[in-house]
Amino acid sequence: MKDITLPALALQNLRRKPYRTVVIGLCVAVATGSLFAATIVLRGVQHSLDVGRARLGADLVIVPAGYEISAQEAFITGQPSTFYMPADVKTDIAALPGVQQTSAQVFVETLSNASCCIGEFFLVGFEPDTDFTISPWLATHLDGKGLGPYDIIVGDRILLREGETVIFYGTAFKVVGVLERTGMGIDRTVYVPMEGMRRMIADSAELAEVTLAVAPDEISSLLISVAPAADVLDVAEMIEASLDNARVFTASQLNQAVASQLQGVLGVTFGVTAALWLMSLLTIGLVFSLIVNERQRELGILRAMGARRQAVFRLVMGEAGLLTGLGGLGGLAAAGVLLAGFSRLIQLRLHIPYLLPNWIEIIGASLLLLLLSLLTGALASLPPALASSKMEPYAAIRKGE
Repeated sequence: MKDITLPALALQNLRRKPYRTVVIGLCVAVATGSLFAATIVLRGVQHSLDVGRARLGADLVIVPAGYEISAQEAFITGQPSTFYMPADVKTDIAALPGVQQTSAQVFVETLSNASCCIGEFFLVGFEPDTDFTISPWLATHLDGKGLGPYDIIVGDRILLREGETVIFYGTAFKVVGVLERTGMGIDRTVYVPMEGMRRMIADSAELAEVTLAVAPDEISSLLISVAPAADVLDVAEMIEASLDNARVFTASQLNQAVASQLQGVLGVTFGVTAALWLMSLLTIGLVFSLIVNERQRELGILRAMGARRQAVFRLVMGEAGLLTGLGGLGGLAAAGVLLAGFSRLIQLRLHIPYLLPNWIEIIGASLLLLLLSLLTGALASLPPALASSKMEPYAAIRKGE
């Protein structure tokens, strides 16, 4: 006859009531999965902002008046938008104190479902000679090679690879580099040297089905690097005062825009999750109290057979730990699959940047939440476990008859 072990006995007891076991396990799974998803989304947004801000490299961004929201969405999520302002704003801004470097960009009309790419994306003209966002990446990835007018850099979400040739508005370009993923709008952007962009715009009347109406003296945005000794906000206020039809926003305002978009959604998520945890805690405590009352005869027989008080206590606690542990693992696995499979949908629906955190953070969050699940089971089952361990064998058997 095989020896009866506490883990085997706890598992057998859970199997005897499958419906009850599944319901409690689902409560724990939903609570754990919701909290895990909210935590990973928060970390993913912060990670994406850190990477994207480093790639953006600009302290200030100037766009035409009335297009601040469109510009922020373009930088954050890659939501296509086109707007233009006079190019001479660059000369005016460069002369202001505190402005260290400026670089212009031009956005053309976005393409939809082109042969190279699915969905909408940006074509952005940039100035290789003055650029301080893409050029640092070029210095480390192109071995110091110069960038020709028809050499382009593409984001990670553009379905192009190095060496491939693609045609935009009748003009052929060659891919010379693919940027690392950031989770921001950069991933859905094609960067074209300004000379090649201007030629493409001029030739679109003859080579393309759609003529691009962008004047040679127009730009879409102006990226500004502030001198180390200058205050970013002071420079921004000075620029605002000198401009009539343009507006300035800072890199920190991108973070604030994302925070405002996340506040409502994640606030509701955390509130619902807290309610689920409380419900799970009360449900597990109530159910195990009922279980102890139902199994008084069984527990009394175990004591009569020689089981110590500590063994009965560990049996009840073990059942709760096994139940909440399995529920927590199931919730973590389901949330992980959903986050990995629907990351782009999360980004589009919530209008936020999102980049999956590194594995160390994910594993750390998983272990902490699994520990929280086990702790929930331990706290909820502690009173009934103590009560069961204090039962006298004879009285317990008589009450259970």
